[in-house]
Order: sequence, then structure tokens, then C-alpha cells
Amino acid sequence: MSQFYQDATPDQAQLLPTKDTLTALKSDVTLESAILELCDNSLDAWKRSTDRTTPTQIEIEIEENQNKTELIIRDTAGGIPREDAAMLFGLGKTAKNEVPGAIGTFGVGAKKSLVNLGLPFQIISRDESADTGWTYRITEGWFDDDEDWTVPVHDADDIPPGTTEIHIEDLNYNWTEETANGLRDRLGRAYNLFLSEDMQELRGTDYELDIIVDGTPVEPEGIPDWSYPPLDGLHARRYENIELDLEEFDETVYLHITVGLLTKKDNQKAGTDIYCQERKVAGRLRDDQGGFGTGKNRLGNFNPRHQRLKVIVELETEGDGQALPWDTQKSSIDRHNPLMRGTDDCRGVYNWLRRTVQAYFDMDADRVPRAFFEPYDADHPAAANGGKPEVHDYSGRAHVTKEHRPDTDIPQVKLVMQKAQSDAILRISRENVIEDGLVDAYKIQLEHESDRNRENLTQITSEPPEEAVKRTHEIAGQIGELARRHYDKGVYYPDELEDWEAARYNSFMERHGKQDLRVVDELSGVLPASREELSLSDGSQATTEHSAAVYTGKELEDDSKTSEDAELFLVLGGEGEDERGSKVMDTTRRELIGQLNIDQSASDEVLWEEVKHRLEDALN
Repeated sequence: MSQFYQDATPDQAQLLPTKDTLTALKSDVTLESAILELCDNSLDAWKRSTDRTTPTQIEIEIEENQNKTELIIRDTAGGIPREDAAMLFGLGKTAKNEVPGAIGTFGVGAKKSLVNLGLPFQIISRDESADTGWTYRITEGWFDDDEDWTVPVHDADDIPPGTTEIHIEDLNYNWTEETANGLRDRLGRAYNLFLSEDMQELRGTDYELDIIVDGTPVEPEGIPDWSYPPLDGLHARRYENIELDLEEFDETVYLHITVGLLTKKDNQKAGTDIYCQERKVAGRLRDDQGGFGTGKNRLGNFNPRHQRLKVIVELETEGDGQALPWDTQKSSIDRHNPLMRGTDDCRGVYNWLRRTVQAYFDMDADRVPRAFFEPYDADHPAAANGGKPEVHDYSGRAHVTKEHRPDTDIPQVKLVMQKAQSDAILRISRENVIEDGLVDAYKIQLEHESDRNRENLTQITSEPPEEAVKRTHEIAGQIGELARRHYDKGVYYPDELEDWEAARYNSFMERHGKQDLRVVDELSGVLPASREELSLSDGSQATTEHSAAVYTGKELEDDSKTSEDAELFLVLGGEGEDERGSKVMDTTRRELIGQLNIDQSASDEVLWEEVKHRLEDALN
């Protein structure tokens, strides 16, 4: 088998070596993979003919003839010159050297695909510039003669210029509507970079390709539904033209990495997609093939919390495509290929993935809530970078700069989360005054923090001061105590409170019976009208007439008390012999504070006040 192809006369195509080799090759081929191989050839013919600058179409159709199913694959990619008539079936014969960047690089794909699909088959083609076309037909009987490897090539006048047709006269597979739908889906994924307008805009290409199966156009997979939040640089990015120059390869291999976080966790889409020569080889990889796992140049193990992460890797070369890390079936990636693992002289794909993707990988669902991704699709008015991946040209570069990655400290996200948390406690919503681009994230986060009670919060008309976020529990305790004192005196007077303070004051009053209170125009000198007056009148240990403990704002001074026991009692019957009580909860101070979501250094008064409010809320 030292020679695969020999020239024959213009009226014959000669095919070598033994025919048993051809029949043996078909064993690892499926219907879909066979058709994709033939489509690869069409795309290479298109590149050879016009460098893919003209519109072209690939049609796949079925004709039922008596007890046989005929499969026809037709393209308008430019046709095949008569002198290359053996290329589609001569084992090892390929025009790859004439087509820089070819997809069909292995020289056997179309051959074993044709044998797998069925016999007899006929190939008809006419080069764009030829006066007439040519055709030859391979039958099952042709395989019986190991001596004669020639096939007669005939003229074909009834085929348009630039067209190639392959007729599988007796398809080996059952064809159903389900078969057609599955094939369309596979084609839409494999040739997404050729078919998707959004992906072409991102990549700067302008292909005009249509693929039609049984009269229905193939729909591309399209661009991922990446999120473009206007916070902390969390939007999608593209790093293109990374140069991989390995000594053993005749041409530079170019690497492009596009990465972002999806608007929603999606188990069907998350992971790494890898394309070679613009053809998808593998998708949704979450193992070491996709750059995940542990060890050198690995991102870490892919877990359900990473199901927002979407990475697209593209490898292209004008040299021999066999150097790329795909297998002959174009369905798997060789992670040990020098391009993937790198060499002493050249960083590999996995090294570049770690440096460009790690920051996104770390922004998992446990770290950044859905509120900061879900609203910000590409069409959102506040979408970062206009709702498109931010493109960086990395030709000639060896390092990824900090400015080209998300800020993993996420200060803006944390601030919005803190505002939502504090506002839920204060019973307010600042959605009318917060920065426009952050409104949607804030509203979703506030809905979560308020236990889906956002609609019942008070809308405020101005931003609360910074202290409302930093000292929320202290302030909430002060407002609660102020309201309690007013309630005990039977009066309602929120006039000297800011609107953000009045919300929690009103919440207390409504829970306890606001309708029974007297609305007054001013308070007596004994009652404080504001938080400031409360602090001035009571000093550090203010009390009500009933000697209930009041929040003072002081922090717990003895750190050892954070681990002390905490017991909650319920007492019935009041003072006297009929008083009855029982322990309701036996816990520790630390555990109780954790359940209440307040600071561990909060004073006793803050803890008591928060427990009372939680009980009141639950009972109401």
C-alpha cells in the first residue's frame, strides 16, 4: 500500500490499493458522520473554487424508488475538474495541498463514507469553467475484481456548471422524519460558524451558505446566550489570533478563544466547544478535553455551579490540517496533541484557556447570584459592550492583561447585594433611584432577600445614606425601638423620619395595630421623634417604661461571648402563680446570629431586637 493513487486516461479514473481496504474502512462510520464528510468535501471545493466568497448551497434529499431509497447530495460549490475525478473515491487521493485551510484533510473520509452509505453510487460534477461535466458509477460488482481498478468516466451534459451531485442509489439506512431532524440538528452544530450570522459577525466572516435537508433549511446553533452585565467586567470576551508556532508544524496555527457566562445555567449548552478549520469537532466538553480537571494548566473540576460557563475554542491553519488535534472522524479531541498540551517553546491551548477562562470559571453560581446575569442578554439597554463579546487581538502577544479579564473581587456586585440585603431589612426598595443599568439586577436580588415580598416594600425617592448599608441592623433596631416607644404611648408620628427610615417604622405600626393610634402633629418632650433624639435622650442604655432592653448600637466587647449558649423561653400567664413557661430553643449565640444573618459582633440588644422582629413577622 505504498501508492494510493495513479493517474489514468482522461476517460478513466484509477483507484488503488485493494478494494478490501475500502470495505474495511466503513465500519466506524454512521449515517450522519458520512454525510458530514461529504459536506466537508463540498466546503473544500467551495474554498478551492472561489475562496468561499460566492453564495453556495448544499442540498440533501431522498427519493423513494420502489423498494430502494436514493440519497442525493448536491452542491453548487464550484464543481470538480475532470482531471480530479478520482479525488472523491481514490483512497488517499485528495486535493488538500491545493486548498489552504481545508477541512477534509485525511484523504479517506469521503471514500469510506460513500462505501458506508450504500452501493451503487454515482458521482456527477462539472467544473465552473468546463464546457461539459463528467460522471462515473461504482457498483458492488466492481469490488469483485481485484485486478481492474479503473472506472470509466463519461461525459455529463445535464449538470449545471459549478455543481456536484452524489447519488447513493440504495441507501443502507432507514430514512424517517426523525432521521432528517437529527441530521439537520447535527449539521447546524457542525457548520455553525458558516451558517450563523451572529457568529460570522463576531469572527469577521461573510459566508453565504445554505444547507437544506428534504426541503427544509438547516438552522445554525447560533451564538451562545452570553450575559453582558454592566458590572465588574463580567461580560463575554474574545481573544483572537493567538499564535501557536510549533517547530514540527509547517505553518502557524491560530487560536481564538471566546468565553462568557450564560444568562442562565444550562446543562445542555455549558462547557467548551472546539472547532478545527471552522468545523465543530466536539461540544459541551466538561472534562480534561475541554480544559477542566486538576493539575497543571487545568481550570478545576466542572460542577453544576459552573453551568453558566460557555467557552468556544477555534483552531485554524493554512498548513496541513492533520496537525490539528482532531481524529479522523472529526468527533474527538486529542488532549495529548502538542498544540493542546504545549511544548517547551510554545504555550498550548490548555495554558491559554487557563489564563483567559479562569476568572470566568471562578464566577460560579455560588459566587455571583443569577440576578447579575439573567436580565442582561444581548438586547438589554444596559448590556456591556453593546451586547457583543469584547474582542482583543492577541497576535504577537504572550500575556493576558488584567484589564482584559473580569474583576474577580466583584466590588460592584457586592455593593448591589449589600444594598438589597439592607433594604429588605429596612422594608424599602430603591429601584426608582438606583443607577438605571443596575435596576434589573437589584430588583431580582431584592426579591430574593425579601423572601419574594418586594412588591410590598416602600418605594423611596432618594438614595439612603451610606450608613444604611454599613449599619443596617443597628439602624433597624433604633427605628424599631422608636416605633415601640410611640406605640406604647398610643401615638403615630413619623414626620421627622426620612422616607427610608419611615418604612420600617410603619411596618412595625401596621403589625401592631396602627388604626388604634393617635396621629399627632408633634410629640411631647419626653418622646424622641428621630433616631438621633433616641440616642441623645437615652444615652447608651435607653429603656421603655416596661424596662424592655433597647438597642444601644454598641458592639459586643468580649469576643468569648460569641460562642456562649443561647436559650429561648416562652412564658404564658404573666406574673403570679399561674405563670407557665417552657424552653423553646436551645442553641448557641453564634448559631442564632448565623440564622438571623446579623454580624457576629452585634450587641445583645441587636440580637434581642432581631429575634422579636422575626417572631412578629412569623406570627403575622
